[in-house]
Amino acid sequence: GPDGRLILDPLCDAAAELLTDGGSLLLVQSGFADVAQSLRRLRSSGLSAAVVATQLIPFGPVLMARAGWLEDAGLLPIGRREEELVVIRADKS
Repeated sequence: GPDGRLILDPLCDAAAELLTDGGSLLLVQSGFADVAQSLRRLRSSGLSAAVVATQLIPFGPVLMARAGWLEDAGLLPIGRREEELVVIRADKS
């Protein structure tokens, strides 16, 4: 989707139902896809959630093709060609 949330939102909303008590979800997502929204949605479904790792990686072909759009939208500083990958851990008590 246009904001990277087409799969993330339903997954975050359903995560608590998919996990058994004591279970954990490790979710890897792009920093461009609103990490704070994933954390909010996971927490609102009853899970504890936190960012546990981040890594900058060079753009692959998809983001390279969309770099101009990201710059125009103000989501990417002009000339930057690295993406932050974020790992979120969500735990069900």
